[in-house]
Amino acid sequence: MNELRTIQPAAIHDAATALLTDLCSISSESGNAAGIRQVGERLGTELASRGFTIEIRELPGAGDAPLPVLHARTPMTGGPRLLLVGHLDTVLPASPPRLDGRRLFASGALDMKAGFAMFVAALDMLAARRDGPLVDVELLGVPDEESGSRVSAAAVREASRGVRALLVLEPGGVTGGKETLVAGRRGMTDWTLEATGRPSHSGLAFWSGRSALAAAADWSRRAHALSRPEHGPTVNVARLLAGTAAFVDRLETSHTLFGTARHRNVVPDRARAEGEVRYLSESEGKEVLATLARLAHEIGRENEIDLRFTTGGSIAPVDPRGPGVRLVERTMELAAARGFELVVEEDRGGISFPNYLEDPGRIAVLDGLGPVGDGMHTREEWVDLDSLRRRIVLLADLFMILAD
Repeated sequence: MNELRTIQPAAIHDAATALLTDLCSISSESGNAAGIRQVGERLGTELASRGFTIEIRELPGAGDAPLPVLHARTPMTGGPRLLLVGHLDTVLPASPPRLDGRRLFASGALDMKAGFAMFVAALDMLAARRDGPLVDVELLGVPDEESGSRVSAAAVREASRGVRALLVLEPGGVTGGKETLVAGRRGMTDWTLEATGRPSHSGLAFWSGRSALAAAADWSRRAHALSRPEHGPTVNVARLLAGTAAFVDRLETSHTLFGTARHRNVVPDRARAEGEVRYLSESEGKEVLATLARLAHEIGRENEIDLRFTTGGSIAPVDPRGPGVRLVERTMELAAARGFELVVEEDRGGISFPNYLEDPGRIAVLDGLGPVGDGMHTREEWVDLDSLRRRIVLLADLFMILAD
């Protein structure tokens, strides 16, 4: 008999807490390649003993410094894979974990080493229930989600090709006293507004000038007003720089003009604004961007200003009404069968792993599978161990239905 069948659920939960404590004792703050590798190796050891093939690859991160990426795979049959993703890095270095009732306080306990401990424990729970190992399952552990995601984005994009579903081990949330799953994440497009007006002496020839600053400020106000609460789009004007062309175009040396009277007597002929648009569906994003471009044309014409709106990089949204709907529904049903209720976050803030898919509109995504807690990115970060217990069982149940 497989000795895992003799393990009782309480023992599995206790082992998960012990593993989580070990993982949180390792400093793996972003940029600490040695610590991140140590977390990957510790996790790899656990998974290797459960039949996974382990590979840790080095990919160039910020400044081309190599960072480790963990790939853990079950036997592959050639069928479509199930991909699970989490990040090995944390914001803060480790501090000694401490237990306070049913809360474990530690750096990265919630965000998101608990997701990895949950995954290992779910494998044990599953092995105690059924014959045969999992197949066609891959876990990807990335090293820089908390610091720009250069490696994370590339690794997720590569690993997700041909997968049948993506499960994200990031923490769930709490709303109205109930734990959440995540179904949607916003996409984002960067933009730049360039304004060129006409300089003039602000005392002798004020009305001859055409203020690039006034036009850019008017556009920025009207752009900001396109933002809508709840699930609507948001337009963030992050920076606005204006003045004479000599000031705006040579800021590395001209910044010394701030706080002086120099050039205050010139109607500003140059302005530059930068920001981002966030949206929950591709169609909504296209509509807002088209409106911003139209505003630039209209305001430029009204003010005799050359106002140019351009877009930069884009990250696709994960539509909560997309291909993951049924997977989310099944997971909520599984939770209900276990006696607890989950609610769905259709609009989780922040860019994360599902946004890095080549086409989020074609892959079923289930996000926020990890346990809940609070205080992430602080010294008071904690994870709810009762939530961890529930999520272990839920993930094991989910593996059961996905294996059918």
